[in-house]
Amino acid sequence: MVAKGYSQKEGIDYEDTFAPVAKMNTIRIMIALATKYNWKMHQLDVKSAFLNGELKEEVYLVQPEGFVKRGHENLVCRLKKALYGLKQAPRSWYAKIDSFFYEKGFMRSQNDPNLYIKEDEGKNASLIPVYVDDLIITGNACKLIEEIKNQLSHVFEMKDLSELHYCLGLEVWREPGKTLITQSKYTREILKRFNMIECKATSTPLEQNVKLCSDDGTKEVNGTMYRQLVGSLNYLTTTRPDIAYSFSILSQFMAKPCERHWKAAKKVLRYLKGTLNFGIMYTDEFDVELAG
Repeated sequence: MVAKGYSQKEGIDYEDTFAPVAKMNTIRIMIALATKYNWKMHQLDVKSAFLNGELKEEVYLVQPEGFVKRGHENLVCRLKKALYGLKQAPRSWYAKIDSFFYEKGFMRSQNDPNLYIKEDEGKNASLIPVYVDDLIITGNACKLIEEIKNQLSHVFEMKDLSELHYCLGLEVWREPGKTLITQSKYTREILKRFNMIECKATSTPLEQNVKLCSDDGTKEVNGTMYRQLVGSLNYLTTTRPDIAYSFSILSQFMAKPCERHWKAAKKVLRYLKGTLNFGIMYTDEFDVELAG
């Protein structure tokens, strides 16, 4: 059952709607640390997460079709908890999970409001980033990790996905002392979506010394398709820093893309076709001190 959130009125049916999610940088740093110190990474999924959010506002819903009470057709339902479709559902869920971790003694990171940290008596730590309904747990406090997994399952309906292998479009491949993160599946989906799955691969993402301008005299192309492609490349830079510069160039022409911009974007796709399994490799040999 989904609520018709588009009919809600601000100030009456909802107030704040924003809810943060864990930064991809945070997740990458966690994977790097887990590789360095040989920590296990556990993945949990909250079933129907938004239904756990508790509403502060008075929100009413017409009786669901097929479940209308005879003789009381004029009555409506008052929602005590959130439903999918409500504008404040993501924020209500975030408030619920945030209060849960606060009650269990976790501290929020100052740099990422969705990273929760807790230490035991022996100064062993557990770290949990939250991305909507996906939770990753790692650290060297094994007993504490099992304890928090049990506490979570008592409050929420959880699905334990065991060790981290696939999350948020990231594929995580681990072996002793090494972790490779890629987005191969996501890359194939992009190529298929833009009809480039059978294209001829190229060795570079952009032509050397390429100079694109906003109005180069070529024909204007479908702006929606161009923006969808550039947006897809943006998420792919999580594990593909080799296309970050190309993305930064292409994103400058989102308002009015022309044929030359579209051709340059398709060249990035041709480069991806030949580098499907590229990603970031973390090893346990690096120094954990920040270096620039």
